[in-house]
Amino acid sequence: MPQAKPRPELRAAEWVSYDGKVMPTQTWPVAAGTKLRGVVIAVHGLSGASSDFWYIGEKLPLMGYAVYAYNLRGQGKDPVVAERGDIQSAIQWQKDLETFHLLVRRKHPGVPIIWYGESLGSLICLHTAANRLNDRRDPVGVVLASPVAGLRVAVSGFRRFLLETAATLSPRSRYSLGDLAGVDESKIQVTNSTTHGSQMQVTEHFVHSFTLRLLTEIGRMLDKNPGAAKRLRMPVLFLASPNDVLSSPDQVQTLFSQVKSPRKRLLWYTRSYHLLLHDVQREEVTHDLATWLDARVK
Repeated sequence: MPQAKPRPELRAAEWVSYDGKVMPTQTWPVAAGTKLRGVVIAVHGLSGASSDFWYIGEKLPLMGYAVYAYNLRGQGKDPVVAERGDIQSAIQWQKDLETFHLLVRRKHPGVPIIWYGESLGSLICLHTAANRLNDRRDPVGVVLASPVAGLRVAVSGFRRFLLETAATLSPRSRYSLGDLAGVDESKIQVTNSTTHGSQMQVTEHFVHSFTLRLLTEIGRMLDKNPGAAKRLRMPVLFLASPNDVLSSPDQVQTLFSQVKSPRKRLLWYTRSYHLLLHDVQREEVTHDLATWLDARVK
């Protein structure tokens, strides 16, 4: 008789998702005796981890906001090493966020919840929030940090066709992002003073290569960005840099204009790069975030 899958559950340092997948989490609670004003669920980017949010994890609880960050399946903290760099479908990421949200909601009934998605996490938050049409006030807001609004390096239609065909024929073939973009990853600027190469040398959760099907799934989410943006109804905050290696200012501005929520705001950080919470303006980013959160939970 097959063993039953574990039920979704939020544990001390890990959680169980909708399909029984167990993944590590990280939580920064408010101090004992401090009133819990809200909860921020943080979703990291490609080759990232929950630990990427340590800065807001230190700062926001002092203001009454607990931070819950979970690690994405298929990324560097996935307990199944063979699955790192791979995903069957982007829907899995979206169902994970939906499940994690409901578990946090169960633990903190009546407390406002806000999603904070960084880079790939912004895509996951955008598309998952856009599908929550039956409950438009939950979460009470979505933050899209370093939003992947498009790609500065354009992929031609023919090259895209070749990649999608290869993904169908050999979905688990692996490539680095540098291979696909034709650039040296070690020279890509990700903060004011560091490159992607130097960051990855000190990052234990770095994923060296990704399957074609994972990259194709991200591409499909990008294609559906305009439709998802038009379905958003909750308040939305964009935190962006004009120096972002992935998306140009015009692409970010276009995605922002497509958001139909009447309560939206776009903030630029001109001295920063892709990793806003690790860059020279992180205090300013966190202050702006806290101000926006205060307005959402009143």
